[in-house]
Amino acid sequence: MKDIHVRAIGEALNNTFGREGSPTGKQSVTYSLHGDQLILKFVTVVHFAEERSLQLQVARITDEAVQILGGTLSNLKSHFKERAGETLKIKEIDNRDDIELISASAHSPRKIAYYRRNHTFQIEN
Repeated sequence: MKDIHVRAIGEALNNTFGREGSPTGKQSVTYSLHGDQLILKFVTVVHFAEERSLQLQVARITDEAVQILGGTLSNLKSHFKERAGETLKIKEIDNRDDIELISASAHSPRKIAYYRRNHTFQIEN
């Protein structure tokens, strides 16, 4: 991958300054670049009282995460075209999500978990 491509991707996705990584404080979108693989990462916190509640929330959050990551990818492609002067060619090679329980008490039905979703792309430029 050319240096100009790496710079264009980094500029488009760099959200480490201020609150850009999590403007609402409820969720975060970050990325990592490993050679010619780009991983977009979504994280949010889920509060729930029972397993059924968690399942309903995860379905809603999954849709939200896919939309947010899709918007991030669209913005990346647009910025890349402006900066590099060519279309960013990528192919999705993996997407997965998981739930990590971070707080549960025997005295309270309320539980807290992280919801994470990663989309991995192969950059073909």
